[in-house]
Amino acid sequence: MKPKSSTTGRSIFLVGTLAFVVALGAAIDAETKSESDHGDSAASANGVPDPATFTPNKDLVFHISRAAERPKIDGKLDDPIWNHAIKLDNFSEISPGENVEPSAVTEAYLTYDEDNFYVGFICYDDDVGRVRATITDRDAIFQDDFIGIMIDTFKDQQNGYEFFVNPHGIQADLRRTGHNEDESYDAVWYSGGQITDYGWTAEMSIPFRSIRFPDAPSQQWGLHVLRIRPRGSREQISWAPFSRDDVCFFCQAGTINGIDGVNQGKNLELLPYVIGSQFGEMDDTEDLNSAFTKDPAQSDAGLGLKYGITPNYTMDFTYNPDFSQIESDAAQIDVNTTFALFFPERRPFFLEGADIFDTEINTVYTRTINDPIMAGKITGKSGKTTVGYMLARDDLTPYIIPFEESSQYAVDGRSYSNIFRIKRDFLEDSFYGLIATDRRNETNGGSNTNVGLDTRIRFLENYSIEAHVQGSYTREPDDSTLSEEFEDIRFGDKNQYDSFFNGEEFPGYALETGFGRNAKHWNFWTWYQDYSSTFRAENGFIRANNYRELGLWTGYMIYTDNNRFTEILQPQFNWGRKYNQDNLFKDEWIQPSIWVRFRKQTNIWSGLLFSRERFGGVYVDGIRRFSGNINTNFSAFLSGGMWTGFGHSLVRDDYPRLGNQTGYEFWGTLKPTSQIQLSLTYSSFRMEELNGREDPDTGDWLEPGSEIYDVYIVRARLQYQFTRNLFFRMVTQYVDSDNLVEFDPLLSYKLNPFTVFFIGSSHNFMQFEPNVPGEDRLYRQTDRTYFVKFQYMFRG
Repeated sequence: MKPKSSTTGRSIFLVGTLAFVVALGAAIDAETKSESDHGDSAASANGVPDPATFTPNKDLVFHISRAAERPKIDGKLDDPIWNHAIKLDNFSEISPGENVEPSAVTEAYLTYDEDNFYVGFICYDDDVGRVRATITDRDAIFQDDFIGIMIDTFKDQQNGYEFFVNPHGIQADLRRTGHNEDESYDAVWYSGGQITDYGWTAEMSIPFRSIRFPDAPSQQWGLHVLRIRPRGSREQISWAPFSRDDVCFFCQAGTINGIDGVNQGKNLELLPYVIGSQFGEMDDTEDLNSAFTKDPAQSDAGLGLKYGITPNYTMDFTYNPDFSQIESDAAQIDVNTTFALFFPERRPFFLEGADIFDTEINTVYTRTINDPIMAGKITGKSGKTTVGYMLARDDLTPYIIPFEESSQYAVDGRSYSNIFRIKRDFLEDSFYGLIATDRRNETNGGSNTNVGLDTRIRFLENYSIEAHVQGSYTREPDDSTLSEEFEDIRFGDKNQYDSFFNGEEFPGYALETGFGRNAKHWNFWTWYQDYSSTFRAENGFIRANNYRELGLWTGYMIYTDNNRFTEILQPQFNWGRKYNQDNLFKDEWIQPSIWVRFRKQTNIWSGLLFSRERFGGVYVDGIRRFSGNINTNFSAFLSGGMWTGFGHSLVRDDYPRLGNQTGYEFWGTLKPTSQIQLSLTYSSFRMEELNGREDPDTGDWLEPGSEIYDVYIVRARLQYQFTRNLFFRMVTQYVDSDNLVEFDPLLSYKLNPFTVFFIGSSHNFMQFEPNVPGEDRLYRQTDRTYFVKFQYMFRG
């Protein structure tokens, strides 16, 4: 039978895409009409100044006073404390407009006592029915209306805390480092919110023991107050005006004075946990009739400890930690790639303070500490110096070994890891630092040591230079059975080393440097990377080595403030060229593209890739591929997007050649009520023969359009939030390439990020061929886990 042509499939996909865009346009149009009917300005109702006389705040330095009593944090702002708090008003819209009159009035009130920092908000809105507010898990409010503060407690203009709350009082907290925000950060604080007939109000109480600040009798902090109001646009309303020509966020913050006589104290937090589980699996997944064996139920316990050495230094320690995940990683399509896949860290111990260890060369990837029996760390800041130290003993040590065209993976026994980081701030938004890692394998004697220096220097407001140089010394484990699945690869200056674990020792180096401009209109970034074939970072994530790469990205932002449909247009251009260390050409690409931000919180990116590449010793020209994506949050009820990429691509197998690629992905979230969320993702990748050829392995003739790869993944996540603290979640995932279906139900009660109760299970089913020919294939459960966990935080 002739293989199915991709033409039909692509036509169906393009028709489906067109239907999606038409439906989206109709929905946006309907939403726009609704908005027009309701009006989108709160000016007359809430006393916004006349546009002709509006002037953003200029005096951004203020003094707050100590409160005489504590408020009840219920979101109502009816306690006497708020009558004596400092009031911040006259907010500006900083996006999509630039420091213009906002469409709604916002007020913030700040005060403190010896233990807590208090913030109250009044968010006026002339159409309360359009306020977006979801009852959801913490850190999941960023498609809602929300408001919060961003505080630079060390006034270093580089690092800070972000605390946000939505109209129902649901919390979100982040750590900001430079231009990056880390959503994995969690702290213990308190909040409340309520929707009123004039908008909504909210309150926060942030314990001083939950944040770090200088050990000084009087504090001076940087402050931003930011409100997000998603309507016709995703309006960003800020107390401090913001210049698009100055990328330093905290350099433009206001200044709080008057926080006197507060101290974290040497607080102690204990985090004990108990867990029970029961596991079962098929004895042989190759045999449909294999027995399903249930292991005896097991229980375990562990302890975490956090101690505030000073207000700005914290020690964390955990013994026998439960580092299991309550939600499985989203599956990734791994066909037509020879490199390791990156999965984000989810374990709380490693997430807190992770920003300290981030560097341009990914020297620290904590998932390489796979199954630790104990781990500890010290993190903190003194003046302009940030310090972090982490140690761990791992009972199951993974290896991600990089080579020129592939990554290899192995697992060994016990190891010890030590990671050290020190960073010194200088100038504005600039630093220099050192990072060092060392991993020692106790089972087979291998080791890897890395030491590196890095810096970022920002100058003339818009320009920056970044550089990171790293040196490594590796001694492989002396056990070739660990690497028996590896490819036979030679490397080194004279190809004197092989890929197998046989105790070889070698040094290596890596270099990444870049120079760029980040401004209101013209932006660019140019970079150079140089990785020796012997460079390894076993505590990090390095997918490839043995290359030199030079690249350039540039784009020009065009603001269309008075356009009915668009807000920003940005034409872009990306170019790069890559060689190996023997100066053999490996890759080159040119990609013109355009990014457009439309009104109704919708953006589109599309680009054309022109490339040529050498893989497996074969030079392949003629790589031509279109890519595009659309994201939208036009409605409180429905949000989502899609991506597609199709054209001629390199087939990365034993016979490199051009193939015809089609890939696409759809994602969406449906919120029928404020408590129910259904998210769905569908990913697909297909590769076909571009030209007819003979299969070297079988001698069969492969027609153009013959299938090379054809895989897809479906993932659905249904969540019902009973209250702010209690929810039920079901994750379902189907991986076509493995014929695997996964179900993960979970019931969770979360008093705060660290006091939690979970009860859940995980079920995997595989599709098997029938015993009787002609019958339909059937599914059978291959493994199953039940678990219950209770963890409680004691604060002393």
